[in-house]
Amino acid sequence: MAARRNLAQAALLVGDYERAVALAGEILAEYPGDEATHLIRGLALVGEGEFERAEADLLIAREAYPEDTSVLYNLAVIAEREGDNRRALLYLDEALARGLIKVDAYLLKAKLLDQLGRRGEARQTLEHYLTKRPGTRDIYLTLAQWARAEGDNEKAIAYYEEALKHRRDGATLAELAATYEAAGDRAQALAYYLDAVDRGAASPDILAEYAADYAAAYEFEKALEIYQHLVDKYPDNAYYLFGLSFVKQQLGDVAEARRGYAKAVQLKPDFPEPYYNLGALADADENAEEAASYFRKFLTYSEGRGDLADSRAKAQERVRLLEGP
Repeated sequence: MAARRNLAQAALLVGDYERAVALAGEILAEYPGDEATHLIRGLALVGEGEFERAEADLLIAREAYPEDTSVLYNLAVIAEREGDNRRALLYLDEALARGLIKVDAYLLKAKLLDQLGRRGEARQTLEHYLTKRPGTRDIYLTLAQWARAEGDNEKAIAYYEEALKHRRDGATLAELAATYEAAGDRAQALAYYLDAVDRGAASPDILAEYAADYAAAYEFEKALEIYQHLVDKYPDNAYYLFGLSFVKQQLGDVAEARRGYAKAVQLKPDFPEPYYNLGALADADENAEEAASYFRKFLTYSEGRGDLADSRAKAQERVRLLEGP
């Protein structure tokens, strides 16, 4: 029996849960009272997600091995899956009191406490783990998200930075960027948004909003850098190209601006704003026919746009003057 039990144990250790369950079952068919084999099968059944069957084996094993923290931890996992959070906490508290130092156990306890409305205790649970072992990404990320939800941006930023040391993933970068933004540090927020967008974890429109804000504040060089980044990455986006062209115009590169506006309307022919700017440039060059044509296209495609009412009025007046009576 010992040799067969060792085979079942070996299968369990390498994650071959199906074989471990089968071998343990053969042993228990002959020796139904063998607690060690019940323990092996119980742990393997947890691995397979067969929680109800696993619980029966683990409860037998617990009688024989009351100080085995792996039994207590897995009974907690089963109780949590069954929705009995309070019973799961009892098992976890006993396991931790008996010296279990397992990050998943601390995370599970924190999760259960938080679900029971005891976030302060949940936070203390994870902070206690950090006094015993180096932090993990999941612990730092959980603490960061809680701190952010509570408005403690400084602490959230510190925890997010620690989480990123373990894995620099896009979702965490986006959350950290949003936290920096909430803290009023737009420069740092932008840096992390750039990384998050490049990883596909945040909308590039966020960057476009930053660029537009810089342009509105006459910080055209900063706006240019962001718009250029967007156009390089999304060359067929007419809106980003328009923004880049507008900024270039403000910086005096009229020829490049004109080419950009023209390409923008090629990409999106019903995009009104580039037509207006092309009309204004042609008007400045005293090219009346071309200016009137662009202004008319602007008026056609801006119909119903209340936000462009002032520009529509100016365009109508310029058409009237350019085309004459």
